[in-house]
Amino acid sequence: MPETNDVEWLGGLIQTTDTLFPSGGYAHSYGLEELVALGRICSGKDLEEFLINEILPALENLELPYLRFCWVAVENRSYNDLISLNEEISAWKLTRETREAGKSQGSQMIRMIREIYECPVSDEFHQMLRKTGEQCQQLTATALLRNAQQVPLTSGMIAWIYQVVSNFCSASVKLLRLGEVACQRIIHRCLEQDRIRKVVSKSLEVKPEDAGSFNPMLDLASARHELAFSRLFIS
Repeated sequence: MPETNDVEWLGGLIQTTDTLFPSGGYAHSYGLEELVALGRICSGKDLEEFLINEILPALENLELPYLRFCWVAVENRSYNDLISLNEEISAWKLTRETREAGKSQGSQMIRMIREIYECPVSDEFHQMLRKTGEQCQQLTATALLRNAQQVPLTSGMIAWIYQVVSNFCSASVKLLRLGEVACQRIIHRCLEQDRIRKVVSKSLEVKPEDAGSFNPMLDLASARHELAFSRLFIS
């Protein structure tokens, strides 16, 4: 999909992907803490292979397509569709920890959108969610945020990939004691141009009925983490 020559949206995108933006991601390891405890990931090399071979395919087949579905619903002001998509996102988060983490970050993000951007679309969706008693998932809130910022779809998708990869690397600093250079090297390799182009291109072809990813290892790690004797992260 071609990008627009208008790049006024770039400043807002950079602001909201920066670690200074209060998204709550610093409190979550996204399953990495328990994977380290289980001996599944023990080094920077292990983490890089895990991100490239397991996380990027999951993004390609599940999270990026759902970000696109939500993006289209927001563009069309299809609030009922967006509510259904938000429920589906909660449903495919199989463990309580991941569901609650998504809701916590999504609720915080939609609050920031309403306060910073004064976005009527987000206000309307927030009011509809309150009537259902549901909370906004992070992926849904991200679609609302990118709409408020007028960020092109593919740029928003790449930003989501970056956030997911960098969140794992941020957690690895505490869990694997990786240095800043090692983390940046891993992020760079995950975001190599050809690799990202393939992930985004393939995700754009995924239809709603085909979207899905199955990685029981992550779900088991999340389930074990909730009952861990000690832990550094919420999830």
